[in-house]
Amino acid sequence: MRSMRKTVGVTDAFAAALNELDEEAFQLLYGRWDPLEPAQVADLFSEASFRWYVAGGHAARVGAPKRHHEDTDVAVSADDLDQLRQVLADWHLWEANSGSLRPLLPGVAITEGCQGLWARRNAREPWQIDLLLDRSRDEWVFKRDASVRVPWERALQTVDGIPYLRPELALLHKAHLDRPKDREDLAVAELDAEARVWLVRTLDQLGHHAWAEQVGRPWSAGSWSGLGVGVVLVRGCGR
Repeated sequence: MRSMRKTVGVTDAFAAALNELDEEAFQLLYGRWDPLEPAQVADLFSEASFRWYVAGGHAARVGAPKRHHEDTDVAVSADDLDQLRQVLADWHLWEANSGSLRPLLPGVAITEGCQGLWARRNAREPWQIDLLLDRSRDEWVFKRDASVRVPWERALQTVDGIPYLRPELALLHKAHLDRPKDREDLAVAELDAEARVWLVRTLDQLGHHAWAEQVGRPWSAGSWSGLGVGVVLVRGCGR
């Protein structure tokens, strides 16, 4: 449901009201969710020829204690939308755009600027996949600040045959929301030393200083100096 919760092009009052809804109220308004688990998504996309990966809370928690997830975020390149529609031909896809839902009917082009789709079997069934339309191409690009770029081979990891966005990148998406569950994900995230250094510096660059302080707390300045700056993949901060 991230594509709806993180609304674009709506008033601050609307976005605030939407984000204040608890999960029960949200689902009563927009419909029930029963998300696929990442392994079920992998089965669904087993024949897909395009890049896809699990993002959101599932990605942030790889290797960490599990929690309940209200949805499963799956990112696909916006350039591969036609192939995605073929793979999900038996599903109903709805644009989740600017706080509203609109069916993406066969043969109809997607609304310009739409960043996400919700998928379900039909109106009698729950929503099961939150599809994020990624505009990245040759490398992963942070959609809130295009200066933050990471080569694909460093942006993704495969665990049990399932591609995930690396935790430090998934957490970067959560910093501006700063909800209780986002802070919990940050607190338990399994980050290696290089990922921790990268995340601290990138959060500081983007102005999320409280999060940067929490990530960097286990590390002294002396601990960082021996890790090198090659892990910093933010343009303008050295590579």
